[in-house]
Amino acid sequence: MLKLANRWAGKIYGTNTGNVFLELNQDESTLSGTLKIMDDIFGVSEYSCNGTISEGEITLCCEPSAMVEGMELGEVTILAFIKQDGRLTGDWSSEIGTAGTFNIFPHNLDDKQSKSDIPEQIFNKTISIGSLRLFKEDIINLISFMKKDFVEGRVIVTYSQRGSELTKFADDFLNDSDELNELNYFKAVVQEPEAHGINRVAVVELFVSGISEIRVSGINESWVLGKAESIYQTLKPKQNHFVTTYKKYGLNLNGIIFFSMLVVIPEIVTIENRAIFVLVVFLLLNILLFVHAKIIPNTLIYMQENKPNFFQRVWPTLVSWLVAASSSVAAAYIFMVLKGGN
Repeated sequence: MLKLANRWAGKIYGTNTGNVFLELNQDESTLSGTLKIMDDIFGVSEYSCNGTISEGEITLCCEPSAMVEGMELGEVTILAFIKQDGRLTGDWSSEIGTAGTFNIFPHNLDDKQSKSDIPEQIFNKTISIGSLRLFKEDIINLISFMKKDFVEGRVIVTYSQRGSELTKFADDFLNDSDELNELNYFKAVVQEPEAHGINRVAVVELFVSGISEIRVSGINESWVLGKAESIYQTLKPKQNHFVTTYKKYGLNLNGIIFFSMLVVIPEIVTIENRAIFVLVVFLLLNILLFVHAKIIPNTLIYMQENKPNFFQRVWPTLVSWLVAASSSVAAAYIFMVLKGGN
């Protein structure tokens, strides 16, 4: 038998909105208590409630305790279910035609019992994302996917435009997206309350340069790990694998150039020419790193195109390969010149 004797607080939605406080008493499957509603428009009203619990389904009939001047009240029927995280959610309706949904959370009378039953802890998961090329359709799909598993939470988007950061609800952002062209910063956040007054949160933050990340937090470890990985899998096909590999590992070509320098340097006889060759190779390696860090962006978001053209898909890889190949050719040419000058 579920134990519902407790204090509950949360919100109602529908024809009326506001905060609610429910104090329940329980005798086996019989329930009684007091319901107080702080309506956003009409103010406070109070109800006496009686009901039952059967097979996880909770039914309450609530009658007004006192009439409120200027406000029409009627009997309210509540049908509720308890979720795995401990909250009560369901539907409400009244005999005067109002109706909606609600979501309330326990505020335990016995703090020691609540702490021993459900430890209060937060799990966090962070996943770094590689080099991305996203288009409007990809952003729409990302926002839609982030909203899954969130009943109340709304996705909030922060983006950079003309040197300023703007924050909007995702719906407003998408409505205004026709006025946008290319974004070099994008952040999407969605959160809602779990148990113990702790919020579960999912964040995707994308930078034109620097490290882009997925961050998920909550009290349910399996949900946190699963949500983070599922968001990553939606973005993974959009990664530029060559640029991602270079930015993550420095690309094997850097190591090849350096190792080749060590192998061939004995062919250069004079100390002066060896020093010049080493200096040139290190300069080329630093140019490679600079180009990939500063010139080739980590993330680009095009809001005017739903599908990339050929050039938009391949230009970062082409530039990366051209710079790497040019550095190798330049190193070989300098080696031949210095070797021939011995």
